[in-house]
Amino acid sequence: MDYLYSGNVLVVDLQKGETRESILDEELIESKLGGAAVNLELFKQYESMDPVVIGSGLFTSTMIPGSAMSVVTTRSPTADRIMHSPIVNFMGAELKLAGFDFIVVHGHSPKPVYLWLHDEIADLLPADEIWGQDTWKTVDYIREEQGEERIQVLSIGPAGEKGGSIAQAVVNYWSEGDKIGLGKRLGDMRLKAICTRGMGELELADPASFLALCLPAMEDARTKLVDSQGIEGLMPNMDLKNFNEVRHRNSACFGCPWPCRTFAKYNESPAVLKEAHTEPGMQIIDAPGFAALLSEGFDAIEASRLMETSSRIGVEPVGVSPMLKGLTYQEAKSRIVEMGSSQTNVSSVPTIKGACRSDLFSPFAPNGGEEHTLALAYVLGICPRYAVKTGLDRTRVSQFIKACTDLEVEPATLEDIERSVLV
Repeated sequence: MDYLYSGNVLVVDLQKGETRESILDEELIESKLGGAAVNLELFKQYESMDPVVIGSGLFTSTMIPGSAMSVVTTRSPTADRIMHSPIVNFMGAELKLAGFDFIVVHGHSPKPVYLWLHDEIADLLPADEIWGQDTWKTVDYIREEQGEERIQVLSIGPAGEKGGSIAQAVVNYWSEGDKIGLGKRLGDMRLKAICTRGMGELELADPASFLALCLPAMEDARTKLVDSQGIEGLMPNMDLKNFNEVRHRNSACFGCPWPCRTFAKYNESPAVLKEAHTEPGMQIIDAPGFAALLSEGFDAIEASRLMETSSRIGVEPVGVSPMLKGLTYQEAKSRIVEMGSSQTNVSSVPTIKGACRSDLFSPFAPNGGEEHTLALAYVLGICPRYAVKTGLDRTRVSQFIKACTDLEVEPATLEDIERSVLV
C-alpha cells in the first residue's frame, strides 16, 4: 500500500500456534476504506473459523482529530450476531503503527498464550504464568517481560478464562469499550492478551494539504468542545454525587482534543499532582459502566472502586450492576470477585440509554448520535463518542481522504460504505 496502511494482514491460527502474513488487497481499501467495513469482508472470508477480526480505520493514528480507534469485529456470544467494538486509548493507534493493518485470529490454543505485535513481527508466547491472574498483573507481567513500560495491552481476567459472557476484555488497566462479550471469545480461545508497541510511520499523499485541513478541523473541534470536559461531557445530566472528592484530572486518547476521561484518585489525595502511591486510583473511561454503578445506589467513590475491581477481574460493569443491587460496597466487591471464579452469564448486550444501534455497535458512546455517523466513524477509525459530539462533515472527510491517499471518494460513496456496515 502507498499511503496510511502498511499493506499487511496478519492471520493467527491459535490451534496450530502459527502466524502468517498476507497482502492487504488495495481494491478492498479503495472500495471499503478500512475499519469495520474491511473487517466485515475479512470476517466473511474466514467465517467458517468463527474469527475475531481487529482492524484499523483509514484515519487511525493520524493527526485528524479523534483518530484513536481500532475496531474489533466478531460474533458476540451474547447477541449471537456480528458486532463491532472499539479499542481506543493509545492501543487503537499503536496496533496500526506496529505494522499490521488488520488481524484475523481463529482457532483454540491448546495452552494459554498471548500475542505480541511489534515492528511488523508477531509472536505467540506462552501465558501459563499469567493465566489465572487479573488484568492489572497481566499488564505488569507483559511489560516487564518485554522490557517496555509503554506496551499497550488488551487482556482478559479470571472472568474471561471461566468463559462467562459477563467477561470483558480490558485495555491496559481500565474498563473500556467491550460490551459485546469479547472477553468470553478470547477466553474460549485461550488467548490471554493481545499486546503491541507501535513505533512505525504513516505516509501521506499530500502532507501540505493534509496539514492545511487538520488545523481548521482541530479549531472547529475545540470550539464545539470548549464547555465539555471529563465524564460530565458524556453524562451531562447524571448526578455524579461526591465525585469531586476524588476527581484528579481529565485526559484524552491519542490525537484527540476532547479530554472525556477522568482519573479518580482515591488511594491518595487528588490534589497532589505527583502519584506517590503505586495504585492511586482508577481511570474512568467506561462512562456507561460508571453510570450503571451510580444508579444502583453506590456513591462516586464506591463506584470508582468497583470499576477498579471489575477491570481487574475482567467483568463488564453495566451487566454486573443489577447483580449488585441492594448490596453494601464490601458485599458488591466480594460479589464481583466471586464472578471471576465462576461462569457468570448475561442474557444480552447491555441496553444503555442514549446509545445508538446497540445491536450492532458496542454501546461505548452513551451520548446519542445516529447510525450513519457511527458507521462512518467505525470505518475511518474516529472515536464514536467524539464523532457523535462534534459530527462528521462528509465533504471534509472526502477532502481528507484525497490528501491522505489521493483517492477520489465522494460523499455519496461514503454513504454507500456506511450502509455496507449497517447490516
